[in-house]
Amino acid sequence: MGRIREESERTRDQLLAAGERLFLEKGIAAVSLEEIGQAAGFSRGAVHWHFHNKHGLLLALLDRVGFPLHQFVEALHTDTKLDPLAGLVELVTDQFRGLQSQPGRRYITGHLMTFAASEAPERLRDFETQLRAAIIAVFRLAETRGRLLPGGSPEVAGLACFGLISGLINAWLHGDDAFDLANDAARALRLFVDSVSRDGTARAG
Repeated sequence: MGRIREESERTRDQLLAAGERLFLEKGIAAVSLEEIGQAAGFSRGAVHWHFHNKHGLLLALLDRVGFPLHQFVEALHTDTKLDPLAGLVELVTDQFRGLQSQPGRRYITGHLMTFAASEAPERLRDFETQLRAAIIAVFRLAETRGRLLPGGSPEVAGLACFGLISGLINAWLHGDDAFDLANDAARALRLFVDSVSRDGTARAG
């Protein structure tokens, strides 16, 4: 049973990767479920089985956006040597750079957010709630490890950090080119984290 589940998850991941790659190359509307299946080495039926339709696949891609942060939080719980705040800045900065380095990714991510807001608002709320909780968890761990300034609230700091990150990304996805995501937004994040950090470890970079 465990092996079957692992194979199913592997197939699902391969289909998602193929779908994302084709969406980047051709645009979402131009890609069929059959193309996605073929690109991943499976049939159209496999796509239907895992996602039902293109909308289901798009929602699954939205879920994947938060994977790196959730994985980072899991790593923090198991590795006490990791610096929560410096690690958060590095992770989010890498995500900013990844979004900006591929123009197609801006289109896809913006489409995912718009699609979820109109077609599955509860899914988008869940996504944002989980992302906010993960960021707050990072600040709680930072407090536990003596990385926050004394007297600070990890919940408030985490909420403010979530608002900063989501606000910058949403503005940029909606076409705001008054700032550079990979540089200006990353510096804004470092400035905020440094303002609540005991020793300014987020300044590097």
